[in-house]
Amino acid sequence: MKIAILYNKSEKLHSTNWSLEWEDYCKKNNLEYSVINPYEIGVVLILMQFDIVLWHYSNYSFKDMLMAKNILNTLAFHGKKVFPSFNDAWHFDDKLSETYLLESIHAPIPKSFYYFDIEALKRAIQNKEISFPIVAKLRNGSGSHNVKKIDAAKELLDYGKKMFSSGISSAPSLLYKASSNIQSSKSLKTFISRAKRIPEFLRSLANAKKFNVERGYVYLQEFIPNDGYDLKIVVVGDKLSFIGRNIRQGEFRASGGGDLFYDRTKVTKNVIDSAFKTSDKLGFECMGYDYVVDSKSGEGKIIEISYGFSHHAVLAADGYFNREGVWFDNAFNVPNEILKRLIIKSKNQ
Repeated sequence: MKIAILYNKSEKLHSTNWSLEWEDYCKKNNLEYSVINPYEIGVVLILMQFDIVLWHYSNYSFKDMLMAKNILNTLAFHGKKVFPSFNDAWHFDDKLSETYLLESIHAPIPKSFYYFDIEALKRAIQNKEISFPIVAKLRNGSGSHNVKKIDAAKELLDYGKKMFSSGISSAPSLLYKASSNIQSSKSLKTFISRAKRIPEFLRSLANAKKFNVERGYVYLQEFIPNDGYDLKIVVVGDKLSFIGRNIRQGEFRASGGGDLFYDRTKVTKNVIDSAFKTSDKLGFECMGYDYVVDSKSGEGKIIEISYGFSHHAVLAADGYFNREGVWFDNAFNVPNEILKRLIIKSKNQ
């Protein structure tokens, strides 16, 4: 059993990257592994010698997004066990693709609208097909910087004109990230810890600025009234854990704000059931769901999905639910859980 962990040793890893967790697990369990630079010439032929290939690639890295799916899908075609798999990641960092996929299985999602020319958007506005407020999103990006709440028809039309002309950059906002983290820091220790991560955010920002400006479409999502928080729900196999995220004052977005909580009562059976059902139907190895709970109906709605997230934040929940909604006070280390499952699958192949 040979395991390949993909990253470039000459480049500093982001603190949320799973590669070091995988390395540590392999060392502790005496597993044969190698760290491979995914950008070296002939890398696919090198990786064909391995049974399991792991790459926690980033949507903020232009290089990663350019190459990762091509390499992993090629290896999967040849029967290698890869993470993320095709099912986990073909839609990664593409909210339109996520929407089409979730709509296809009737998953619990907000109503979505997508327009590919300005005239179609104008007709929808004139015919009052859109209720306000409405949430406008770019296809890519994370941490809420690419999300805007629109309160009136004129504001939406102005947004549409920009999207069908000059477009909008999907690069993260330094101002939004900094202000969110400052406002949500509840202690000096937390503030100092976050301040130390500024250099890695600046590296992410520099990489993200290489992406093209987003234009030529308008993607809208129904605004879901809520009680001031959302949930990151994480499903791997028969285990489910969560991160609660408070919406900061004067905002409607929680992702990227940094104000976390771990009240298990907020994770209802409705949310647990729908998350497991969605992962089962779509064949996900690992998935993180952004849920908002509708304050009127109590139903959890999936806002976005992503195979990657902060495993440290999930570990802080100190446990996980099973499919019946029973809580277990056992550490849920997502990268390790994924690797353990892939090893079993590879042995049974």
